[in-house]
Parts: sequence; C-alpha cells; structure tokens
Amino acid sequence: MNANQRIGDSRERGAALISTLLIATLLLIVGGALVLTTQLGTGLAIDSTTELQAYYAAEAGVNSALSVLRGNVAAGDGTKATFRNAVSHPNLNTWLNYGTTIGGNSAVSLSNSPVMGYSVSLTDPDNTAAGKEPVRLKLSVTGYGPRGSRKQMELMVTRYAFDFFPAATILVRGNDNGSSAVNGFAIGASDAKTYSGFDHADPTRSIPVFGVTQPIDFSTVLTNVEESKPNTVSAVDKVSQFNNSQLPDFLKTADNARDFLDGMQSKAQMQGRYFTTTPADFGTYSEPKFTFVDGDCTLNDGSGLLIVTGKLTSNGNNGFRGIILVLGEGVMERDGGGNGDTWGAIVVAKFDRESHDDRGFRSATYNMDGGGNSTTGYDSNQIDRALSTAGLRSLGVREY
Repeated sequence: MNANQRIGDSRERGAALISTLLIATLLLIVGGALVLTTQLGTGLAIDSTTELQAYYAAEAGVNSALSVLRGNVAAGDGTKATFRNAVSHPNLNTWLNYGTTIGGNSAVSLSNSPVMGYSVSLTDPDNTAAGKEPVRLKLSVTGYGPRGSRKQMELMVTRYAFDFFPAATILVRGNDNGSSAVNGFAIGASDAKTYSGFDHADPTRSIPVFGVTQPIDFSTVLTNVEESKPNTVSAVDKVSQFNNSQLPDFLKTADNARDFLDGMQSKAQMQGRYFTTTPADFGTYSEPKFTFVDGDCTLNDGSGLLIVTGKLTSNGNNGFRGIILVLGEGVMERDGGGNGDTWGAIVVAKFDRESHDDRGFRSATYNMDGGGNSTTGYDSNQIDRALSTAGLRSLGVREY
C-alpha cells in the first residue's frame, strides 16, 4: 500500500458515523412531526367534540324555551308562560331551573360529566305596549359545553298560526275569470240583522264590511246591501273591491289555498282537532280552540279559529267569536231564525281542493237570509285570540 492510499483511507474515517447521525436526525424529525400531528389531531378531535356538545346544549335550550312558551311547563305556583309575562322574565327563570354556573354564567344544567348546560334570553322586537300581548318574540340561546366551548342560536317565533290581516269583516273571494258573480248573495232584509266594520275592540278603527275581488261581485253585493236595509250596515266603507296584492297569501292563488289547507290540516291532526263531521264543541270564549272540519258542518256556539272545507250552515241561535274560513266548497248559509252574533272576521272561497286545474277560484256562496236577530261585526281582539289557537310558529333560526 503506497502513501496515497493511506492518505485516502484517513480521509474516509468517520463517514459512517456522520451518515448514521444524519439518518438518525431525519428519523427524529419525522418521528417528532408524527407525534406533533397525532397530538394536534387528538386536540382537534377533542375540540370538535366539545363544540358539538355545546351545539347540542343550545338545541336543548331552544326546545326547552319553546316548550315553556307553548304552555307545557308551569311555574311553582301553576302559572304558565304567555308572551306577555315571558317578557317580564326574559331568561324564563320562572319556568326553567338555573341551578348551576358554567364559565361564570348562570345556566340550566344538562349534565355534570361532561359539563353541559344552556341559558336563554328573550326580547320583544316590536316593543309592544304594556297590557297587550306581543305577537313576536326573539329568543337568544347559549349552549355551554366542556373546556369553555359554547354555541349560540337565535330564533324568532310568533304566536300566530299564519299571517292574517282581514281586508273586510266578510270577504268573499270571487271567480278568477270574473265571468260569474258570487252565488246567492244575501245579507237578510230584516232590520234585526246588523253588520259592522267598526272594530268592536276599538271603535275608532274600521274596515269595510263586505269585501270582494271582482267588479261583477262588487255590483252584486252593493245592490243587495242597498236593497236590504242599508241602515243595518255600518262602516266607513260598506263594500270594497280588493286586488290580489291586498289579499292574504292563502287567497292569492288556488294553489296557495290548497297548500294552506294541507298545512292547517296537519296542525289540526297533531292537536286532535281534525274532524270530518260537526264536532261536539267549537271552543268557548274562555278557551278558544282551533277546529278543522274536513267536510260539511253546522256551526254551534264557539270561539277560536274555524276552518271548514265543505258547506258551513250557521244555526241562527248560535254565534261565534274569532275567524271563520270556509275554503273549498265555499258555501256559507244561515239556517232558520235566532239571535246568534258573530264577532271577528269571515272568509269564503270556492276552489277544487284536489285538482290543480287552470280554473283556480270559482264563485262562492254567502247567504244569510234566514230570520231572527243577529250581529256580524269586525273584532280585532277576537281575531288575535283566534290566530293564537293553532300553536307557535318559527319565523327562522340561525347559529351565530
């Protein structure tokens, strides 16, 4: 071995050690990254779980608040929530047990292991005057989970089953093509029958007594009013014609009316207030009810919201307080004499509920030519109570 070979060998000494150290370093880096990734993944999984638990807590709070507002939960003294007294207790603590503190916040406990709970805050977005029942409430619910997690939900609820602002005390939806007038329209020739568009709850306000949607109906109804003792009809406007944009949504098209009936029928079935013949009761003044009659019906004394898809016959001796919707067959008649009064609003519209044809609305029937004394008048208070009989309605919910 010569000198040059010995020099080369000396230069290569330690190379294996350096290579080993480099490989070990790389393996250490990769291993550390793997450990870090695993730790991050575990942390993310834990955070995701706690966030989900907070979300479920918020959902539970929403359902609990709605149950309170539906009157399903009574306070210790038996008091049930109304929209008015709920505003006076904005966290609903009269009906919900705020028995714990989570993250420094008073909360209703759902679980101690893991820690879960919620808190509720509600406001009246319309700032309803004292003494009157708010129509809408805004609920803000915070759900609390482990490790300081929280989720917030906000929803708007109304106690009205549907939006309804009566155009007239008695609104008769006309034939869409305007080719024929309302059938057999009669308000009765007796001075003992009176009709009013002045609000029974606030006489300073008034709506037309009779409302129609076609010129031919306007002429028919006006003639009948003028010939049937016009002094028995009192309002700023005795008869008015309305265009489609002035009508409630469920009267703008026959398809809207069909969808409306389907939705209200479902509500009635859930409440046990769906009937195919005349029911035993229509509610009372102290306890107005939602009643859906899928077929012909004879009206007895009652109060609340009444929807009839067949022919409605009004017994002369009986009255009603609230909203009467005769939708489908579109026939409302009075049978015999009597002294029954009706306060609220009435809508009559004829259409084929089953067939989505092109004819839409047809000519309805309104005939109150029976004998006896009676008053049919507008009453905003009775309308308000009627709209509250079919349960709460959510106007939208969001997470924020």
